[in-house]
Amino acid sequence: MEPVTMQVNMLGGFSIRREDSEVTVSARSRKLCLLLACLIRERDRTVSYRELSDLLWEDQSSDPSTFNSLKAILHRARNLLDELWPEGGRALILSREGGCQWDPDLPLTVDVEEFLGLCHTLRGVQDEDRRLALGLQALALYRGDYLPALAQHPWAASQRETLLRLYLDTALDTLPLLAGQERWQEAAELSGTAFALEPCQEELCRAHMDALFHLNRRQEAAQVYEDFQERLLACRGTLPSDGLRELYRRVQRSSSSRSISPVVLLERLQELPQPGALICEFDFFRIICHSTARAAGRSGGLVHIGLLSVIGEGDSTLSQSSLKRVMDNLGDIILVHLRRGDAAARCSSSQYVLLLPQASYENSRMVCTRITRAFARQYPHSPAQLRVSVQPLPTS
Repeated sequence: MEPVTMQVNMLGGFSIRREDSEVTVSARSRKLCLLLACLIRERDRTVSYRELSDLLWEDQSSDPSTFNSLKAILHRARNLLDELWPEGGRALILSREGGCQWDPDLPLTVDVEEFLGLCHTLRGVQDEDRRLALGLQALALYRGDYLPALAQHPWAASQRETLLRLYLDTALDTLPLLAGQERWQEAAELSGTAFALEPCQEELCRAHMDALFHLNRRQEAAQVYEDFQERLLACRGTLPSDGLRELYRRVQRSSSSRSISPVVLLERLQELPQPGALICEFDFFRIICHSTARAAGRSGGLVHIGLLSVIGEGDSTLSQSSLKRVMDNLGDIILVHLRRGDAAARCSSSQYVLLLPQASYENSRMVCTRITRAFARQYPHSPAQLRVSVQPLPTS
């Protein structure tokens, strides 16, 4: 009778299954997880006790007591594997001269190795249907990070990053194939899962928005973009690309196909009474700039742009929490100290841009100075400093 094939899962957890019996290794101690993961990954050779001690205790491996501790962990590992079948621990972890080895003759499938094999096979496949089938099969195996119980250990960290990058690359290769076959529900699920793992990846954001758009889930698609833009500003201080912003505008334009009456149109266009400047998203700010520049070009009027940059003392970088608080406070001051005809927007994680129509260079500088002084008065103990730049907006 052929021996039973066991299944080892290391993606999204760590478990070993044999027929109807399963042990969850990730629920055990960190060192026991590390020991079993190492023996399974290196099962084609004997792993010396010294190597295992170095792996489990790192700088303390020279301590004489570590060998006794290693024997205790090996004993616990064998007891755990006995839950698969009686004496399973001794059958699986073999004692060798100066070390031990996972029995290489017992059939075993490991999800990591299957995933790597499928991804390797994908590289040589040209047929799109075959690529799609293999890609989906590989992606289904990736149920989460590699050995999450060992997330902080360097032995697992490098492999975890490699596998994550391979998963994301495979997802990016598979999503256009799903879109080409208009399998939008699968595309939405895959892009959503991958995007959650790499939330600042614009290609995944675009794929997720596109799938939701084709599923007529327009409001969700718009929310995905808005969350992504806020996250990108906070993490990198940049805005999404023009192409992604155009997709966002297309989603918004198509959010409703119903016609509206002239009365409803006026109601929607009318601004609620509020003092101060118009604070808006950068995309809308840019459109306002275009319109203002065209009007100034016809009339010969002046338009200036002010840039307020938040920096720490001595050009240091503020922490994310401090920067958010400063930017929120600065936004409140800008709202109060600009005229109703002015506009402002955040253009990075640490900057506001101001539109100052019908204002000379000197007056524009005065406006910015008024804002910086008001900020200093209201928040005298703030760790931030404001840097000002004023320049004319081209009107030709």
